[in-house]
Parts: sequence; C-alpha cells; structure tokens
Amino acid sequence: MEQKERMEDEIRLDDILNSMPEKTDADENAEETAEVQETEALEEASSGDTFAEEDGKPLEDNADTSEEEFDSADEPDELDEDEPDEEAAQPERKKKRRRRRGHGNFIFGLLLTVFIISVSILAAVFILKCAKEFLGIGKSDIEIVVDIPMNSSTADIANQLYNEGIIRDEKLFRVFSKLKGTDGTYIAGTHKLSPKMDYATIVEILQEEAENKRETADVVFPEGITLLEAAQRLEDKGVCSAEEFIKVFNSSEFGFDFEEKVKVSSLKFYKMEGYLFPDTYQFYVEDDPRIVAKKIYKNFEAKITPDLYGRMEDLGMELEEVLTLASIVQAEAANTRDMKKVASVFYNRLNNPDEYPLLQSDPTTNYVDEVIKPNIEIKSESMFKAYDTYQGAGLTPGPICNPGLDAINAVLYPAETDYYYFCSNLETGEFFYAKTLDEHNQNLVEAGLVE
Repeated sequence: MEQKERMEDEIRLDDILNSMPEKTDADENAEETAEVQETEALEEASSGDTFAEEDGKPLEDNADTSEEEFDSADEPDELDEDEPDEEAAQPERKKKRRRRRGHGNFIFGLLLTVFIISVSILAAVFILKCAKEFLGIGKSDIEIVVDIPMNSSTADIANQLYNEGIIRDEKLFRVFSKLKGTDGTYIAGTHKLSPKMDYATIVEILQEEAENKRETADVVFPEGITLLEAAQRLEDKGVCSAEEFIKVFNSSEFGFDFEEKVKVSSLKFYKMEGYLFPDTYQFYVEDDPRIVAKKIYKNFEAKITPDLYGRMEDLGMELEEVLTLASIVQAEAANTRDMKKVASVFYNRLNNPDEYPLLQSDPTTNYVDEVIKPNIEIKSESMFKAYDTYQGAGLTPGPICNPGLDAINAVLYPAETDYYYFCSNLETGEFFYAKTLDEHNQNLVEAGLVE
C-alpha cells in the first residue's frame, strides 16, 4: 500500500516537472545579456557621478547624454596621419621654450659682463688718475713759493694751490686733508712747494713753520671810496704798489661768477670800479697785488647774495646798473632814509627821460674832474661827457665809487615818491626834496646853497 502511494507521488512530481517550460539556449543568452546591461548601467551611473563631481555640474545635465555620445567619447577618434600627435608635439614646444629662455639668458649674461668690464675699466682709470695726482707723477718739478694768508681754511688753501698749479684737483686735496685729519693745522706764511710733490709731503710742509713770519696790515675801505683811493691806501700801508694794484684789479680774472656780469665799454674808465666791496681787510706787507685783488674779489662774491640777485631780476636790472646807480646814491646821501628818497628821485627821472633827461648829480662831475682827467692817458671828451650827468643822459658808463650794502639796498628797495629834485645843507646834512623846479629853487635858498 505504501509502495503504491510512493509511486503515485513520483508520478505527480514528474507531471509537474513535465508541465514546466524548459529553459532554452536563447533564454540563457537573454539572461546573460540582461545581466551585462545591468552591470553596464551601474558603471555608467558611477561614471556619471564622477563626471558631475569633476566638472561641478549637476547629474541631470549628464543624464541627457545619449548612449551614442558616451560610446563615441569612450572610443578615441582615429588620428589623421598628417596631423602630429599632441603628446608628440608638446615636448617640441618645451624644447623651443627652453631654447628661447637660454638665448635670453645668454644676452643678459653678455650685457652684464660688458657692464662689469666697463665699470672696472672706469674704476681703474679713476684710481690710476687719483694715484698719479696723490703721488705727483708726471708733474713739473719746478719750485713755487706759496704765501698762505692768515685764517685760511682748507678750502682756501686748496683753491690757492690749484691756482698756483701745485695740485690739479681741489676736492681731492680737501678729501685727503680731511681723511688725514690735518684740517686746521696749516700755518700761514711762505712755503716752498712743487707740483711733483705727493699730497702727504705738501700737507707736511704746510704744517711746518713758515720760512719767515710776515708782517700784516689792516686796511679799511669805507663806503663810497674810489678804486684810486683804495689803491693809495694799500700803498700807504706797504701792502703793494698802487699802480700795480690798479692794473691787476682791472685786468685779472679769478673765475668768480660775478665777473661774467661786469660790463666792458670804451666809455668806461676803470673796469672794476664799484666791485671793491667796502670792508676791513688784512693783508701781508709787501704782498703780491694778485693775491690782494683776489681776496677783495672773493669778499664781493660773498656779499652780493642770491637774494640781492633775485631782487635785481624782479626789477629787470643788471648788476652793473644797480652798482652804478648805488654808487651815485652812495656819493649823494649819508644815511639809509635819505638814500631811499634820493634813489626814488633818480628813478623818477630815469622813468621820465623826455622831461628829465639828465640826472644832474654833482658827484659825477667831481669824478670826472678828480679821478678820470688826472689819470687818463689819452683825453676823451666823449668819456668825460658820459660820466658827467649834467651833460650825458641816463646813468654813467660805470660806477663812480664803491657802494656799500645800504646804498645797494636803497636802489633795490627805493622809497615811493613824486620828487624830481633834492638838495642838502652841507653843514647840517639835512635834505630837501621837491616835485617842481620852483620848489627846488626855494629849497636851495633854505639849504644855504644860494642867496
């Protein structure tokens, strides 16, 4: 019974199995294809996420991409045989860049080398020149007697040594003296030097006692002194010959800036009248006129400051004009207040030449009679007339004396007046000013100049 039931169960199982469809080869292939597609879909999704992350774009932008686009992107295009491979061309561009950079470095290096060589040559030339100057190489062995004035600074001494031909470079000597610590140790007096001496020897000699202690003389040149009077004072003090001083003072050139402003004219008597600045000077007795003249030139250069030149420029006047008018004012007035008023009278006349062509200053006539006529070698009526402001129109050809700062400033900053005349009491020094000739005639009486 049991065996029969077991057989019936087996028959049922066989029927069930037979009723089920058998799996064909096509079905197996379909299953395999489905599995492959599922795997590819997962890979594509994964690659889409990476692409979105790398480009920073949302996944939806990449989702629209067709399978063909992905397939074409995955498969590399065939390279044209005529086009070079980018990877092959990239090293060539790098090589070209290296070549260009190497070429630029070569030019820079060449220029740097040329520059260094040039600087080295210039430095060598400069050092050689300085060495020759320091050591006196190639210079004359002539012996020169040099007189160092009292209270001379290192700059003064360097300038004097340069002018005497002992040294060729003032600045170099000053630097040497400063480095050696010898500034202020030089002794005034007479020293024997030679251009062939080295700087150390020159400095050593200048520190030694002078061969002779020279006598000095103080000479005072007051405001309004003439060049002729100044020369006579120098001679009276035993400094130098008056004649030699006049000659040297009017003919020498020392290289000061103001010398270029000095006017030269055939009607001018003394070329440098007006350029001897009034002051107290100290000179050596029996000194060289050239040294005396240079000392006076130097003082004038220092006293006429840039501010004074600036004011002259504002007025449209030249140095010679200012000194000429200032010399007349200096000779006419004795104090600053009257100098400014006198200057205004002369300006008013100069600015109205049709009505007042002549300055009519008595000191100009005196200069002709007392200075020019007694000392001129060949008489010149045209010169006499030009200097006498009662005959010649306008300013004189040059200064008639040597004015001081007060007279110069009076010309640069005159008073503002309507005066065309002035006179003064010779005993009291009181000045009288007038706008008209009638007023002036009355002032002449009041000043005691006419009855």
